[in-house]
Order: sequence, then C-alpha cells, then structure tokens
Amino acid sequence: MNANANSVFEELVRWCGELDDLVKAANRADPSSPCAIVDRAAVEAALAKAAGGLVPLGELTTWAHAVHLSDGVDIEDGHEDLVTQFLFEASTPELFEPITPEFCQRWLDEVRVSLANPPGIGR
Repeated sequence: MNANANSVFEELVRWCGELDDLVKAANRADPSSPCAIVDRAAVEAALAKAAGGLVPLGELTTWAHAVHLSDGVDIEDGHEDLVTQFLFEASTPELFEPITPEFCQRWLDEVRVSLANPPGIGR
C-alpha cells in the first residue's frame, strides 16, 4: 500500500473535497488492507455537514455508501455497531427512511451521546 492510497481513503472518510472526486479517487485506489478508519467523529462531521445545509442531503447517502463499501476503510474499534448501523441506514434510505433533517439530527444526537460517554456507556 502506498501513502497516496492512505491519503485518498482518509480524504473520503473526512469528506475533504468534492464528493464525486473523492469517490472516483477511492474507486481507483488499490488498498491491500484498510488504511483509513471511519470513526464517530467522521460520522458526526458528515451529519453536521448535511444537517447544516453545507451539502445536499442526498450526498450523505453517496458518502455513506462509498465509505461503507470501500475496502480501504475500516470501522472504529469498539463502536462497530453504531458506525455500521449508521452507514447501513444512511447508504440505503430506500430500506429505512429518507435522508431528512430529522434523520440527520437524530443520528447526530446519538453519535454525540456516544462521543460524550466513556466506553461501555450508551450505545
């Protein structure tokens, strides 16, 4: 794995740039193992971006789908259930619920509670 692949996946997880460009770069990268971690802070930032109107709500689905299916991304240790459930729900709104401001706020609240509590407390 090269440092460039690491940077590509880290930029995708942190949503640093235009989403279409990030997804294309991640699809072209060839990770030999996961090289970026999607953690609760990354999820919180993505949700805040969507809830705050900085990006169209539908882009949250695109981001979650790209992150969830990327071989170059792993899930934060100890919080796999929360992060994976969010990514699954956000990436497949047709199975759960549409991406709305309420969806974003509900998940923001849940992630922020998790961030505020020590391990073993909350979800």
